[in-house]
Amino acid sequence: MAQARTARRVARAQKVDVRKKAQRERPVLRGVFWREVALGIVCIEIAIFILSFDPSVLNVFDLTKASFTHALAWALLGALVVIALGDGIRIPASPLFVAFFAVIATEVITTFTAENQYVALYGEVGRYLGLTTHAVLALIAVAIAVSIDYPRRAPWLAWTVGIGATLAGLYAIQQATGHDPVQWVDFDPRIRPFSSFGNADFYGQFLAVVATACAAVLVFARQRLWLTAVVVLLAVLNVALMLVVQTRGSFLGIAAGAVVIAALWLRRAGLSRRALTRFGLASAVALLALVVTLVATPLGSRLLDIGRGIGLRDRVLLYDSAFRIFLDHPFLGVGFENFAVAYPRYQQAEWFGIAGMNTTNTSAHDWILHVAATTGAVGLIANFALLAAFAFHAWRRARDPDAAAVIVALAAVAAFYGGGLVLPGAQSIQWIPWVCVGVALASELRSARVVAAIPPLRLPALLRLLIVVGFASVAFGQLGSLQANRAAKGAEAALGGTNAARAVDLARTATTIDPGRAVYWNDLGRALELVPDLSGARVAYRQATTRSPYTPAFWWNLGRMELEFAKQNELGARDAAYESMRRAIAADPQNPDTFDRFARMQIALGDYRGAIESEQQAIAFFPTIPGYYTVASEAARQLRDTDAAIEFLRRGIVATDSNDLRIALARRLIEATRLPEAREVLRQILAKEPTNAAALDLQKQVGTQ
Repeated sequence: MAQARTARRVARAQKVDVRKKAQRERPVLRGVFWREVALGIVCIEIAIFILSFDPSVLNVFDLTKASFTHALAWALLGALVVIALGDGIRIPASPLFVAFFAVIATEVITTFTAENQYVALYGEVGRYLGLTTHAVLALIAVAIAVSIDYPRRAPWLAWTVGIGATLAGLYAIQQATGHDPVQWVDFDPRIRPFSSFGNADFYGQFLAVVATACAAVLVFARQRLWLTAVVVLLAVLNVALMLVVQTRGSFLGIAAGAVVIAALWLRRAGLSRRALTRFGLASAVALLALVVTLVATPLGSRLLDIGRGIGLRDRVLLYDSAFRIFLDHPFLGVGFENFAVAYPRYQQAEWFGIAGMNTTNTSAHDWILHVAATTGAVGLIANFALLAAFAFHAWRRARDPDAAAVIVALAAVAAFYGGGLVLPGAQSIQWIPWVCVGVALASELRSARVVAAIPPLRLPALLRLLIVVGFASVAFGQLGSLQANRAAKGAEAALGGTNAARAVDLARTATTIDPGRAVYWNDLGRALELVPDLSGARVAYRQATTRSPYTPAFWWNLGRMELEFAKQNELGARDAAYESMRRAIAADPQNPDTFDRFARMQIALGDYRGAIESEQQAIAFFPTIPGYYTVASEAARQLRDTDAAIEFLRRGIVATDSNDLRIALARRLIEATRLPEAREVLRQILAKEPTNAAALDLQKQVGTQ
């Protein structure tokens, strides 16, 4: 009996111990679960950045990626809040973490100091890389740092990127072979496929990053044979596509990544004779690959064009503008993501002759100059400090058995920023450095000193779930921008089809859902002009210029409306029209089109001397547009200055060799009864165009003798 009682007591004690152990382990299991949830959300975010696009909206690629990743970020934030409350909050302090915090702080500060805070917060149309996007990217980096349990779950990220790259590659092959199910209006993807990235340059930069990461995995990671084969196939696919896509920046990315891989391999292998021999052989193979690339591939042809100076002048002008922005705003820059806001003021007239009239830039096409122009010296220091801390951490850890993940991340970052020396950023690629930094933070988190800590809270499982669901529910309010953009696309289509009523309805929908975007208000103004509702159009254009005062076209449209009311003798409309054009000139001082439009307005209002001054300025900036001389000549004619009217046309003929100007000159000479000169001009026209109807008609009037 005694033995039986003892056995029962022991059994009860064991049950109690098991129950207590389970209670102790349950929070740990819950912590692991929510970490895996957070990392799973990160993987979905990466897949969205790579693969998502929506042809039904106006901004097919970047806005789609931004909208869905911003929405999903709320669920990620909820998971991180649960992890922080359940496990406690620790603030690490190491050079890498401090530099990471400094970059985020700099972006926040320069958002507040930006010329246009709306653009700083939400990004410019077409990029959407404002502070909201960078907050999502920083959240992704933090989530990776706390969830991958370095290096245990690092393969989650690798598999996500690898599968995404494979699917994007298959779509690129489909485009290159002419089997794209989407009919693109502005691009022919058969020439340079852009896959799900929307731009061949962005896709080329991504290919270089993936190829570099694959090379780093093959060099540093020990894995099974079948995994090695998979990585090799992915590398070959991406290199082959990189040669087809022909992005010159991808070559710089591969070169930068190769330098990092070589340096860390020597660090890991040592400087023994055997290691140096292997390094020499690898360098010879790389040199041979470079020669083959330059000689035998389309990418090589584009690279060799650089040596011949082809396609360089536009970059020189753009870099000059970016550098001058930095010089004028050296400390904090013009404001986070405000390059598009400041650039028109620094744009050269020569740019329009190379890239086309009224083109602009939202990026410096060089990440260093872009950071310098938008966040100043403070931003440059913070970003370089982060890269230096990242590199130092990878160098210090290079000989560790588990260093492969952080080395691969550093090689990928090098490839990204190498290509970024000549390429702009975009939603489809800007996540890359943040994910890589997240991996480095995860590696550093294991040994970083903690300077502050908040103890954990014991939360019921239901409460944890409610927290995540509560945050995730905010996501439904993040998709309005897509609805507005879809309406804007419909409005533009209706404008093209002259369906004014439908255009007005859709444009109003866009401005109601997303009232912050100036382009939607401009579309509404254009639609209202067609109704016609000129008063409403003027109000819409005023809204557009209020939101985007750096866009000359919006001021042109407002000025045109004010002109209509000035013709009706509305008090103050004439001054308002002039002010609109002066604001357009201030926004883009070397845009000749603005001066030409101002001159045409001045002629309509009887200000002929002002029109001559405006056209003379347009001609000084861009002397090869025949219309500028025609307008100047007409203004002089209205002033009854025949000699000046004729002289403008003669100057234009010398600059443009335009027969249209010769026709105008012949008419002016006939009006001035200078018939011999008129006949000579007509003979010149007919020598170039024997069937020119206008010249033949004038010749009948004045004869050939």
